Amino acid sequence: MNGPTFEKRHPLLAKAAIYVPLTLFALITLIPFAYLFSSAFKPSDVFFTSPFLPVGGLFQIDPATGELAVLDISLLPQGPEASAEYELTVGVRLANEDETRTRLVRVGFGPEADDRLDANGDPFDFVIPQTPVINQTLGRVAAPDAIVQAAEQPGAGPMRFEMTEGNPEGRFGRAWGLLTLDNFERLFLGTVNPQDPEAPRQSTGIWRAILNSFFFASVSAVLATLGAAMGGYALAKFRFRGRNLLDNIVLASLVIPGALLIAPGYQLLYWLGLLDSYVGLILPGIAPAFGIYLFRQAMIQSLPDEMMEASRIDGCGEFRIFFTMALPMVRPMAGAFLLITYLGAWNNFIGPQIILSTPEKYPLAVWISQLRGVYGIDYGLIMAGTLVAIAPVLGLFLLLQKEFIAGLTAGAVKG
Repeated sequence: MNGPTFEKRHPLLAKAAIYVPLTLFALITLIPFAYLFSSAFKPSDVFFTSPFLPVGGLFQIDPATGELAVLDISLLPQGPEASAEYELTVGVRLANEDETRTRLVRVGFGPEADDRLDANGDPFDFVIPQTPVINQTLGRVAAPDAIVQAAEQPGAGPMRFEMTEGNPEGRFGRAWGLLTLDNFERLFLGTVNPQDPEAPRQSTGIWRAILNSFFFASVSAVLATLGAAMGGYALAKFRFRGRNLLDNIVLASLVIPGALLIAPGYQLLYWLGLLDSYVGLILPGIAPAFGIYLFRQAMIQSLPDEMMEASRIDGCGEFRIFFTMALPMVRPMAGAFLLITYLGAWNNFIGPQIILSTPEKYPLAVWISQLRGVYGIDYGLIMAGTLVAIAPVLGLFLLLQKEFIAGLTAGAVKG
């Protein structure tokens, strides 16, 4: 006789073997979202300094030139009369040497430091201005004389600078003071012309893009759900010549890649004169084959023929039966499909780019791609726009997650 299984002998280990990998996998899938979220709040000056939150203290030093700059200004004392003195240990060495020589650098801040002297009359090496800005350069740290003499010898490598002690850091070693809402301010309030800062802000057009996305996703989701439910209801409950052929056509269309339909769909919309219009964008997705087949199966399992016959005997028409009986019976499936369709339309990137040619009609997904400049890319603005595009659908999913799960599990348990 076989003994107890591993699950029964070691239940905790069996659960850990299942849940620990699943938890790790879930955390790994959240890494891109964490990078997106953190990058949306980082200023452009330190965008590439860290993959997530900015790393650094109050000061930073250029390893190659020794330029000392004040970085996280939130670590400075606040107030008009605030003052502080900092002693930094800067290490300097040649690239071809292992020995590092240090130099003490004194930095002052506050009204008393304006004359570059501390309270004891000793001079400061650098003075932080009363109104500092992020990444403001204070000056260049001079290398020790021994390093300078060694650097003058033939074959000597370049000098490398680093701060070893005395640099105040933020909590957990992160530069929290560098996080800013500047990207969102420029996104919603408009960008400032660097040539004329006093000129009115130039609108980015995000509000129009958001309205376009809400209109496109809402109308597409409602019409696609209604069309698929009607098609599935007809195939499931009506008996007519050619029904089996239509069933086979619907099933066969499920295996056709969507990319193959781009060219013929574009040509058809061109013949109908529907290019550069939301009608041409929404019309091809009114009755998707996947939705029709999904609702067909749901109607077969959830709507008894006897109830329909009784309703017809009572004088109900087909439309009344569909809206008052059939749809309520498949409400979880309708909610799940509505959410799936809404998310697909909101994130649709290829279709609007092909069909629409007027920038004012672009939905948010396409509009974000237009933020790339001709001579440069504002990554912070793009990350902020992407986060704004994710927020509505994430909120919608959290609100309708019960309907979504119920729709996916509908018919999975009999009884």
